[in-house]
Amino acid sequence: MQHIQTMASTKFDAILFDKDGTIFDSEQVCCDAWVTTAKVFDVDFTADMFKKFIGIPTHECIKIAHQNFGSAFPMETFTQEISRYISAQKKQGLPIKKGFDRFFRYILKKNIPVGVVTSSGYDSVIESFQQTNYMQSLDVLVTFDDIIHPKPAPDCYLLACQKLSVAPERVLVFEDSNAGIKASLAAGCQTVAIPDIVDIETELLARCHYTFSSFDEAYPILG
Repeated sequence: MQHIQTMASTKFDAILFDKDGTIFDSEQVCCDAWVTTAKVFDVDFTADMFKKFIGIPTHECIKIAHQNFGSAFPMETFTQEISRYISAQKKQGLPIKKGFDRFFRYILKKNIPVGVVTSSGYDSVIESFQQTNYMQSLDVLVTFDDIIHPKPAPDCYLLACQKLSVAPERVLVFEDSNAGIKASLAAGCQTVAIPDIVDIETELLARCHYTFSSFDEAYPILG
């Protein structure tokens, strides 16, 4: 998969990454946590149902699930079990998406400012990165805790650009979810769709500046 639109410039003032599904192959871990825990609690929850949660803040996912499971369902206990499952996986180290490590080190050598913009809270971010050394190289980190309106609103990407003192149109963003892509495009950033386990809406793909199947395809756009 490779779709590239012609652009006037291939130089960027900063590069921003979503976290789950873009840097880490963690959406599958989260999906397994929900499906496995649902079986223990004897409620119906499938991998296809989880796909609707991708790119959505956790508290919104919990709210939707609680409505589906019923008001009497012990949602707090359920979510605690999910958190324990995911935390255990994070302690072992989340799998990294194909080509990310090499690409990340390449852009550091080119001295391009780099950051992470995620719908996860700060504590969750720390957990995710605990078995890596990526965080120490970040020039900016924007989490769910930093904004009022999460993805698909553009606020998170606009805040990252503000913190870096760069214009959004000079920023390259890598995203795997519909909500994340909408946020990046709405902020005016040059957007890369790098799909994970959920299909990207056709209309959104058409609006993305690039679409790659992995980071291995992304080197030519840096010039």
